[in-house]
Amino acid sequence: MPDITPPKPRRSHSLITSLVIGLLLFAVLSLLFEGLYRWTRLEGIVPLRSVGLYHNQFEIKWFELQDFVRKNGGVDVILLGSSMVNTGIDPDVLAEQYALRTGQELRVFNFGVEGFTISPNAEIARLLVQEYHPATLIFFTEMRDYVAANGLEVEQQVLNDEWLAARLGASPSFRAWLKDKSLQVQHLLPYRNWSRADFPDTFLMSLRRFADTTDAGYEPDRKTAVQLDVPPDPANPDDRDLFAMFSDYAIDPARLADLAQIISLQQEGTRVIITELPLHPTYFTYFGGEEVHQAYLEQLVPFIESHAGVFLQPLSPNLVPPDHRSDRFHLNYKGAALYSQLLADQLSGLCQSENVCLLFNAPVEVAP
Repeated sequence: MPDITPPKPRRSHSLITSLVIGLLLFAVLSLLFEGLYRWTRLEGIVPLRSVGLYHNQFEIKWFELQDFVRKNGGVDVILLGSSMVNTGIDPDVLAEQYALRTGQELRVFNFGVEGFTISPNAEIARLLVQEYHPATLIFFTEMRDYVAANGLEVEQQVLNDEWLAARLGASPSFRAWLKDKSLQVQHLLPYRNWSRADFPDTFLMSLRRFADTTDAGYEPDRKTAVQLDVPPDPANPDDRDLFAMFSDYAIDPARLADLAQIISLQQEGTRVIITELPLHPTYFTYFGGEEVHQAYLEQLVPFIESHAGVFLQPLSPNLVPPDHRSDRFHLNYKGAALYSQLLADQLSGLCQSENVCLLFNAPVEVAP
């Protein structure tokens, strides 16, 4: 009986060949697009860039600072803190007013990021000093920075990010390396959540924030506060959580260690100045009143000085009219312009009286 077993199919090389060709084509196209992004500077057409971090405002500041340094040949002064700094200080006004008072023209950048307490800012400060070597870092701190439970969710999401961890010294994965080095990937990552229902709203918000942020990192706030003189009420649902977190105020030693880490950056050649914005007096109601605020300063200032840091006393809040604020926490665009001038007065006075001056920094090269 003849053997009718069908012959075994011959191994086809066509699939393997197709895969190889496909991979080669993908590699060639990727290199072509990388070159397109790298050498034609498409930021004006595709403005948003990302490294995959969940905090889009940090990313806006990160790439704006890169552009700022590239355009100006470096950065002399970095202003660091929370959203209070983001909307509360116009670096262009500060630089202009400081130059008028001292004759020293400086390149100043605002790296205030909303939601960042002292813990993530300690790591960001280290990253910025290592990357750009500013002559001066001014860190704007306040009472919430030292509450152990405050800002933990943001802190964990930021500090556990693979790109940031690699930037801070962890062994980088290939994915983290690609996010850091590929301009093509950085321009594609803002669209990574395109399938989510909230993507159009979040993307448009990112575009708006990018457009509103100046080249020096300042994001103006157009709101005007109302009824600031009415203290917050523990019975108000909008204030209840804040009273619960801050009313039994105590400084957490771990947060003080974060402050010491920021001050220690002076060993890298960057002068560190610590100060506080002129917050509205009713803000301190959450903590127990102005007496608690003064007790906080009495503990904080000696700690800063014992670590060879410089503390610039906060200005009187009475210098800022109510219509120059957007709420108890933040200054609006009027307040930012005013405070930037007042801060220039303080800093120039510090230079004249104690020889603690803001200095011009050596040029810094930034890779394209």
